[in-house]
Amino acid sequence: MIEIYSQKIKEQHKEIKAIINELREDVYSAEDIPDNTIWIALKLGQLNAILHTHLKFEDDFLYPCLIESNDQYTAETAAKFSLEMGGLADKFAAYIKQYIGTPNAIRADMKKFVQETSSLIDKISTRIEAEDKELVELLAANPVSCPVKK
Repeated sequence: MIEIYSQKIKEQHKEIKAIINELREDVYSAEDIPDNTIWIALKLGQLNAILHTHLKFEDDFLYPCLIESNDQYTAETAAKFSLEMGGLADKFAAYIKQYIGTPNAIRADMKKFVQETSSLIDKISTRIEAEDKELVELLAANPVSCPVKK
């Protein structure tokens, strides 16, 4: 079961990283925004969808499994990741509501949009890197049997 979870994390992280890389190229400066607004909105929608799926997977399956581990370090690390990601998820949800939920919000203040986008995708990237290093190792080191929800 742990192998399935590890594989799922790796697949989702690969998708998230690919979208973030595309966004970095398209949201480089305010001057690039007018020609790329629709493309950027599409990429943000894709990132929103995959992050939502990823967070649901972590919240419903991964973290509960690891938090129940007999290994104290594993349980504490999983709890820490779960708490930290909740804050980042809230920030991302507010960002999506602001820029995707409001027509023309991206073009209204392009400089601010570039700054906020860069800051947020940097935070998401940092988080994904930490998960790649720590969570995958925790899963490998703690081959507990995690239930599969249907």
